[in-house]
Amino acid sequence: MRRRLFAAGLLAVLLPLPVQADPIDAYVAARDQAIAASLAAAKAGKADDPAVQKQEEASAAELARLLSVALGPLAFEGMGPPRYSLGTFAEDAATPTRRLDGLAFANADYSTRLVVTPEAVFTAWLAARAKDDGAPRALRSGLPTAVGTAEFFQNAIAGDGGYFQPYVALPVAASPGETALAVLGLQVDEPAGTTAPNEISILRIGNGRAVVGMTMAKLTIGPIPACEAVWTPYKVKADALARMLAKEKKPSANRQDEITRLASDGTDAYRACFAREAPKQAFFTAAVKAAEAFLALARGN
Repeated sequence: MRRRLFAAGLLAVLLPLPVQADPIDAYVAARDQAIAASLAAAKAGKADDPAVQKQEEASAAELARLLSVALGPLAFEGMGPPRYSLGTFAEDAATPTRRLDGLAFANADYSTRLVVTPEAVFTAWLAARAKDDGAPRALRSGLPTAVGTAEFFQNAIAGDGGYFQPYVALPVAASPGETALAVLGLQVDEPAGTTAPNEISILRIGNGRAVVGMTMAKLTIGPIPACEAVWTPYKVKADALARMLAKEKKPSANRQDEITRLASDGTDAYRACFAREAPKQAFFTAAVKAAEAFLALARGN
C-alpha cells in the first residue's frame, strides 16, 4: 500500500501540470471570435437581428470580464465603473472595428475618460491602424509621432462629437520604466479656425498596460498675434467668397467648396503656427502641469 502511494505521489510530481491559458491570449481569442461572428452576421444581412445584438452584448460582457482578469485590479480616482470600450465588433460586413479594445472609464460628466488595455493588445492595435487605407505615415513612425495624429485618438478614445485634433506636444515627465506622452488639442467636427485647444490627451504605457486618456483643460489661452496673422488671409478670402455666394440666385457649389477649403487650409496653418508659438506662451507651463496631473490619475490607485 505504501509503495502504491509512493508511486502515485512520484507520478504526480513527474507528470507536467496542466498548462494554464495566458489571460491575454484567452481574451484575444475570445475577442477575435466575437469579431468573426459579427462579420458573419453582417454579411448575412442579420446585423440588426435582435438575437445577434443580444449575443454581441453577451460577448462584450464576457470580454470585459476576461480583460479584468488580464489587467488585474484597476481604480482611478473620480472615475466610475468600467465598461467594454467596443460598442460594435465590425465597421461593416467586410471590416472589423478600428476602435481600441479595452476597459473604458469616465467621470460623472464625461469630461475625463480613459481606455485601459494590455500593452500587447495596444501594440497590435496600433500596428493594424498603421496599415489602414489612408493611414498617415506618422502612425508607423514611433509613438511620439503617432500620438500627434488625429487618427490615433479618433480610433483610441474619441467620442461621437467630433475628432480630437492634436495642436502641440506637452513635455511631460515619465516615471521610471514608463512611457508617457501628452498633447494639447481640440475635439472638432469642422475647421476650427482660431479656436483655442481645450483638451489634454495622454498615452501612458507601464506595468504591462497601456492607458489612453482625454480630459478637459482649464487654461487661459489668449490670441497669439503671430498665429492670428497666419489665419487672417484665409479668413479674408473666405469672407469675400461668402459675400459673393450670398448674392447669387443659384448658389455656386464650387464657391462653397472653395470656402470650405480655405477654412480647412487656414485652420491647418493656424495649428502649425500654434505648435511653434505655444511653448513661448504663459499658458504652456500650466498645460504641462495639468497633463502631468492627468498622468498621475491615469497611473491608478
